[in-house]
Amino acid sequence: MRSWSVSGSAGTWRRARHAALAALALLPAACADFEPEDGDVDGSSELFDATEVELGEAAEELSLPFPIDPLKSLTVTEVDIVSQFSLKDVLQQLVTQSGVPGLTPLTLFRRFMDTYREAPGLFPSVAHCNDVAANPNDVFPAPQPGDTPTTGSINGWPVRCPRTVGQESASDPFSATAGDNAYMATTLANRFDLAPPDGAHCGEYRIVFARKSGHPDFDSARPDQTSRRNFIIFEGRLPNPTPSNGREGCRPIVQFWLNQSDPSKSVATRAADLKSFYFNGLPASNVGPVIHIDNYGHTPGPNNGQIRTNEFLLFQEAFDAWSLREYRLTHGTSGSPSLNVVPSFVKDNPSAKLFAPGISGDSRVTSFQSTVLPNMVERLAAADDVNRFAYPSALPSSMNAGESLMIPLQNNYLNAIGSGTSTLRTNIANKLTAMGSDLSGTPGNLSVDQIVGRAQSLACAGCHEPVDASNSPNSSLNVGLSDPFPKTLVFTHTSEKTEPVNPNNVNGPRRFILSTAVLDVFLPFRKRVMTDFLLNNATLGFEKAGAWTSSQALLATHTGRVQEGIASLEVRTPSSFNAIVSPNFSTAGLTPVGNKIKLDLFVSKQQPNPSWVGNLEVLISIPSAGINNQWVGNVVLNGLTRGVFNTVQFPQLQAATLTALNAAPSDVKLQFNFNVTANSGPYYMDNIRFEN
Repeated sequence: MRSWSVSGSAGTWRRARHAALAALALLPAACADFEPEDGDVDGSSELFDATEVELGEAAEELSLPFPIDPLKSLTVTEVDIVSQFSLKDVLQQLVTQSGVPGLTPLTLFRRFMDTYREAPGLFPSVAHCNDVAANPNDVFPAPQPGDTPTTGSINGWPVRCPRTVGQESASDPFSATAGDNAYMATTLANRFDLAPPDGAHCGEYRIVFARKSGHPDFDSARPDQTSRRNFIIFEGRLPNPTPSNGREGCRPIVQFWLNQSDPSKSVATRAADLKSFYFNGLPASNVGPVIHIDNYGHTPGPNNGQIRTNEFLLFQEAFDAWSLREYRLTHGTSGSPSLNVVPSFVKDNPSAKLFAPGISGDSRVTSFQSTVLPNMVERLAAADDVNRFAYPSALPSSMNAGESLMIPLQNNYLNAIGSGTSTLRTNIANKLTAMGSDLSGTPGNLSVDQIVGRAQSLACAGCHEPVDASNSPNSSLNVGLSDPFPKTLVFTHTSEKTEPVNPNNVNGPRRFILSTAVLDVFLPFRKRVMTDFLLNNATLGFEKAGAWTSSQALLATHTGRVQEGIASLEVRTPSSFNAIVSPNFSTAGLTPVGNKIKLDLFVSKQQPNPSWVGNLEVLISIPSAGINNQWVGNVVLNGLTRGVFNTVQFPQLQAATLTALNAAPSDVKLQFNFNVTANSGPYYMDNIRFEN
C-alpha cells in the first residue's frame, strides 16, 4: 500500500498502516472485515510509535478505493501514454473550434513563433517583439557586453528581441522529415490544486511539448543538446461544470484523475482515457474538453489559463539566456472568426527594477515599493510550505514583466534589492515587525531577504532556477523554511531525457524525467490536496468560502496558513466577543463520530495584552434531536504556542449528543466564541474533527 511519495521509511508506513487497521478493528464488527495478517501488530508499542499524521495518512489510504499514484493521477510522463498526444492534433482542435477558413496547424504554429521576430517578420499581422520599443531606462540590471539586445517590449517592460526561436516560423515541425525541429509530448499534469476555495474554476490541466533537439539520443552526430531546447506548455484552465456547487462541482474531474490510479487499468486504457479527457472532456458530467479555445486566456485575467514557453534555442550564438514567456489564445466569433497566439505579460513576475533602490521618476516603482509589495508581505509570510506561497491577489498588470529571466537577473529580486538600506527594505521590515518577527531569519522570525526570496520563487524564473543574489547555479534560495527552495533540472522541471518506468527493467517501458522539486515537494502536496478533497468534510475543513459567518468578527478564506486541504478560516476580532458560526452540516460521512471536538488553531504572536490572550468556547446544536446551543467547553489560549498551529481539544461530548451525532443528522451546527482582547489576532482555524 505504500506509495513512493509518502515520507518515512517502509517500516514507518507499515507500522502506521497496521496501527490504522488495528484502530479500525476496534470499530463495530461490520467494519472489521479484513485478513488476520492485516491486523497483526509487530510489537506492543507499534500502535503508539506511529505519529498522528502517519495514522491519518494510512487511514486515508485505506478509505480510498486504491492509493493515489502521483505518477498516474497527478503527473504522467510515460512515453507509451504521452506519445499519443501530438502538437499538430492540439493545434488542429483549436483551429477547428475557431472556424477560421483555410487556417492550418502549421500556419498557427508559424504565426506563434513569429512573435519572437522583429517586425515585419514572416507574418506582418502578428504582434512582434519590437512593435513597441523598449525604454532603455527599464533594462534592469544594465546590459552587459555580449547581451542579446532588448530592443522590444511587452506590457511596457523590455524583452530580448529577436530570439533565435523566431526561426521556427520558417520551419515545418509536422513534416515527415521534420527531424530535430519536431515536437514531442513529455508531460500531462493535473493541477487541481490550483482550483480556488470558491470553485471559480477547477484548476489547470497541462500538456508539455518539447522540441526533439533537446533529446540526448535524437541526433548522435550532435551530442551536445543543451543549447537547442524549447518547451511549449498548454495550460488549459477548466471551467466548473456546476459553479453553484462551489469547489464540489469539480468532483467529476477529480474522480477521473483518481481512477487513473486504478491498478486494474492497463497503460493502453489509461492512454485512451487521458486523450479523451483532454480532447472530449467528460460529457456525462457536463465537463468540456481541456483543449478548447476558451481555456487558454481568451478572456484576460488571472483565472483563464494560458500558453507558456520555456526556451533556450541557440544555433550560432555562444550563449544566451533561458527565457520564459506567456501567451493568450484569442479568437473571434462565428460571424468574424479569428485565432491568434498573443504575447502577454508573465503573471506574478514583477520586473526586478521594481525592487531596486534609488529609482525615481517611475510611478510603478514608487507604488510597488510604498504600497503594493508591503501590503502583500503578510500573505507571503503566512505559509510554512513552498506550495502555499502566494500573493493575496493578482499583481497590478502594469508591474508584470514581459518575460521571465534569471540571467541577466531580470527576476533575481534579491540581487536587485541589494543589502543596503532602502525604502522597500524598511517597508517590508515594518510589516514583519508588526507580525511579531525579530527579522533574524530564524524559524518563526522571517527576514526581509526571506520575504524577497519568496517573491522570487513565485516568478517563473525563480521557480525554475532558485538561486540567491549571487545568481550562482550552485547557490540555494533561502525562503525561511528548514530547507531551501527545492532544486530543478537546471531551468526546467521536465526533461527530454527518459528513465525506465520500472528501475528493475531497464529495457522495459520508459518515462520522461521530472525534477526532484516535482517528485519530492510538489507532487506530495498535490496528492494531499486531492486526498483531502475526496475524503474530508468541506465545512469542518473551512474549504467552502463564505460558509462560516459572524456578526462580530471579520472572516476570510486563507490559503497560506493551512493544516488540511487548501484553506483555513482567518478570524480578525474587532471586539472582545466574536461568535463564529458554521452552516448546517451532516455527519453522515463522519460516522462513527468521536466523542471529543478537536481544532487546529493558530494564535498570532502580536497580542495587545500579552499576559491575557483569552479563551475559546464551542457550542453545538442539533435541533432535530432537541439540542440547541449546548455548551461543550472552553480552552484558555494563554498556554498555546504563538505563531504556530496548536491542536485544541474540548471536553468530552455528552452521551446523548454523541448518540444524536451518530444518527447522521443533517442539521448539526457549531459555534465557536472567541473571548479575547479586541483587535487581537488574526487567528486561523482549520481541521475541525470529532475524535475519540
